Amino acid sequence: MTRTILFSLEQCMKCHEVKELLSGKDDIEIITFPHDISRWNEDDFTLAKSYNVFEDLQKTAPILWLDGEKKIGYLRIRKWLQDAEREASKS
Repeated sequence: MTRTILFSLEQCMKCHEVKELLSGKDDIEIITFPHDISRWNEDDFTLAKSYNVFEDLQKTAPILWLDGEKKIGYLRIRKWLQDAEREASKS
């Protein structure tokens, strides 16, 4: 089974917009970190590093993690969702 996770930051407008696009999709786990990295705890660092998104999150958010593949940023995530919906409607 594939695993899909949205990594987001608090007080991030693009993250909020992606969360709205994902509403109703219970197969996507959402993990939200504090926007200010100085407020991250050790578990936050460990989790972000274990999924190889730590460095990306220091530059931009949100990040959609799909079994190791990353879609970085609102526009790429929105396009991935639109493509997935088109594929589902063909079935």
